[in-house]
Amino acid sequence: MTDFEKLKEICRVACHERNACKPGFEALMQAENIPQIMRVWRDNWDDIFKSKFADVMVGNITKIYATAKDEFNASDVWVNEPSERGLVIISNATEPITVGGTARAYLFTAAEVTATENAQVYCRTAGSKIVLSGHAYCHCDSCETEVTVRNFAHADGQMRCTTYNAAEVVIQGGTLVDYGHRRIAAYGGTRVYSDATKGIELGGQSRRYPISEVKSE
Repeated sequence: MTDFEKLKEICRVACHERNACKPGFEALMQAENIPQIMRVWRDNWDDIFKSKFADVMVGNITKIYATAKDEFNASDVWVNEPSERGLVIISNATEPITVGGTARAYLFTAAEVTATENAQVYCRTAGSKIVLSGHAYCHCDSCETEVTVRNFAHADGQMRCTTYNAAEVVIQGGTLVDYGHRRIAAYGGTRVYSDATKGIELGGQSRRYPISEVKSE
């Protein structure tokens, strides 16, 4: 089987696992090359990232990418590689990855990622480490992921967060240790460790504690 045929079969199996919508499935089955498959992925990306489709795809994509890299890159899709643009799929990465420019990185498995400039990072997995600087953005869905926010970067979601300088964070569960911020909004029972009061909003069961108490946790 060619790389295209292997990828198309992976998509077929994943669609059945996901019970994908008929238009999306038909578009994948009508694709005649990898760039066309990538186009369908982009059109349905939110569903792919959050569904069982990803579980099937993640276990196989790195094998195909190894020999079909040029075709993926032609569609502005990168797998476990740094990029300044396009879609970066992170799956079973063995090295830290840096994204910059306008790249959008999606973590399907735990990884170490640094995002700069206007890059975006989306993480649904525990055990990841993400560092943001410049005007980078991160959305995280795991209280077991460490997110460091510097300068004018922004993060939201659930996480274990550390802020510096002019960071901006909307945290919806987890813990936050503050060494500098522009704005912190904490909800969902978040524990905020900070000696500051200005620029910190607490909602629900969230509470602020002296930063000296961090080591006692």
